Amino acid sequence: MDFDERARKGQNNRHFSRRKFIAGAAGISAGAVVGGEIPTVAHAAPEGGLHGAELRGMFLTSKDPLAEGRFGAMFKRLPAFAPSDTLLTGLAQTMVEPDTSDAFLNTSTRLFAGFTFIGQFIDHDITLDTTPLDQQQQDPDAKTNFRTARYDLDSLYGKGPGDDTDSRFYDPTDRDKFLLATNVNGVLDVPRDGNGRAIIGDPRNDENLIIVQFHKAVAQFHNAIVDEARRQGMRREWVFETARRMTRWHYQWAVIHDFIPRMTGDDFVGKSGTVYKEVAGKSPVINLQYYKPTNKDDRPFMPVEFAVAAYRFGHSLIRPFYVLNGNGVVDVFGPANGFNLNGGRPIPANLVIEWKNILPDLGNPTPRPPRKIDTKLSIPLKTLPSSAVPPPDPTTNLAVRNTLRGKRVGLPSGQQVAKAMRVTALSNSTLGLSNDPGWKGEAPLWFYILKEAELAPYNGERLGPVGGRIMAETLVGLLQRDPNSYLYLDPSWKPAPPIATTTGKFEFSDLLKFAGAAPST
Repeated sequence: MDFDERARKGQNNRHFSRRKFIAGAAGISAGAVVGGEIPTVAHAAPEGGLHGAELRGMFLTSKDPLAEGRFGAMFKRLPAFAPSDTLLTGLAQTMVEPDTSDAFLNTSTRLFAGFTFIGQFIDHDITLDTTPLDQQQQDPDAKTNFRTARYDLDSLYGKGPGDDTDSRFYDPTDRDKFLLATNVNGVLDVPRDGNGRAIIGDPRNDENLIIVQFHKAVAQFHNAIVDEARRQGMRREWVFETARRMTRWHYQWAVIHDFIPRMTGDDFVGKSGTVYKEVAGKSPVINLQYYKPTNKDDRPFMPVEFAVAAYRFGHSLIRPFYVLNGNGVVDVFGPANGFNLNGGRPIPANLVIEWKNILPDLGNPTPRPPRKIDTKLSIPLKTLPSSAVPPPDPTTNLAVRNTLRGKRVGLPSGQQVAKAMRVTALSNSTLGLSNDPGWKGEAPLWFYILKEAELAPYNGERLGPVGGRIMAETLVGLLQRDPNSYLYLDPSWKPAPPIATTTGKFEFSDLLKFAGAAPST
């Protein structure tokens, strides 16, 4: 079957007829020209971000544990854990590192500081809510009107180049490509308005200079695929959809095969994975024991156990400062337009990221690690600035925000979830909690997941069985139910040259290299 015949079969073929390779054995999919449309709805103001702003529908489960909308509970029958706010606040106030020394650096040979921000980019992609504002107001619990949780790069593509509003993201001289241009500082940047704010699909990606530069890199990756498609003579009307689909699929592959194993080890994804098991020459075997939507439409939801507990392990990875290039140490927060990671401004020339400093396989034998996955957050997160927690919100301690929110959404205790998973539940004594009777022998789920990772045999290097499974099942489950994903349309698909250097292997460092955002090595 030749390339054009594969394309003509289109979406009528369940396994997604695809242009196997753009150059003989190359990996560009012609099937991308059909399907995969983005809902044509008006954007509302984005929510959330690094510091845990509330997301619409997040508290639905506190009203009805069995309900599913934008959010839902993975463990619907477990009781909510509700110790006093005083007890929770007291615990959270101890969850800070005493200093900024290297004693708290992660010792894993697989974890690097850049994955903290890739994780945040993924979070923004999943939680983007494009529901029109009037519908949000009519449905505050997000039971019916909401964008389904997916990591399909809506945060990058918006509604596409044909949309009157989102066409601003695209090059007016070449609508197949994203608009990238030299900014006032002489740096290649995303488009910006007169106030220096990024004109992108999710403004949250502009809150931090590392995240916005990763967003730019993914746009460059898309543009590079456009160039490759044209070089191979692809029909003009297929180019954009092909590039969008291939960008999504390679990004999704990297989330599953690069991001998850680095954070959880090889227990859940891989040749012996208990959630996503690779099978040579065949589709992977998916085993979701706990992520099982029960709504009549089988519509995926965001588990609160993931959103408010397991995935917030990333807060413990954040360093107090970073090295982006040869210009010295960069603080996480600081004064506007200062030498810090504050976003919302054109990328400064002295803060251009050299990805080799924080990600592997880019020519630096010693990229910098993140902090340990443990119950201690770095000092800057103890007192968040007003840019992160706008007044009059008085709670500026990130750990306090997280623990109190866990109670408000009705999360079960860590021990209850461990027992439901049939893994050995750690006692409060083992967790190092006080014997205050207010705990009733149980611990907050977020704290439990962090301490589980901190203790042997994980030693702060990766998530343990409770946190790891919640994360892996959620990310695999969302992908499995995404009608535009490779796992839904063509589960036996694998990245291949020229985009990947080796068939079946593609990591975020490969994305940066193909995009031209980092030098090939």
